[in-house]
Amino acid sequence: MDSGTIEITHEFPAFFSMHAYFVDHEPNKFTPMIRFLYPGSSGLDDDPKLSPKADPGLCKMGCSKVMVCVASKDSLKPRGEDYCEILKNRGWEGTVELVESEGEDHCFHLFNPTNEKAVVLMQTLASFINQD
Repeated sequence: MDSGTIEITHEFPAFFSMHAYFVDHEPNKFTPMIRFLYPGSSGLDDDPKLSPKADPGLCKMGCSKVMVCVASKDSLKPRGEDYCEILKNRGWEGTVELVESEGEDHCFHLFNPTNEKAVVLMQTLASFINQD
């Protein structure tokens, strides 16, 4: 990152992805909105701003560990799983952990944060962030 004449670099020890939406290779109902939000973008998985598999700099990610959280009933679960595989196969040298919440759907932890599985998910996330 360049702030005027001073170069600032940030290195984060960990990154987590919680039920993330990565664009697909085929247009869908979200594509027009994505194209509006990212003018000039195809809105598809060939855009490195929208899809990890199109990002040539992914292997330079500035952290040593990544946790990807998915829910078993979420239609976006395969994209989270793909993200883990992309990280593992692109030369990134960190560790990747996939956490799946069985029997739950997309963003279940937001709709019912006191649900037992939501509490466990947040505890797992806190433990991941606080590891050395």
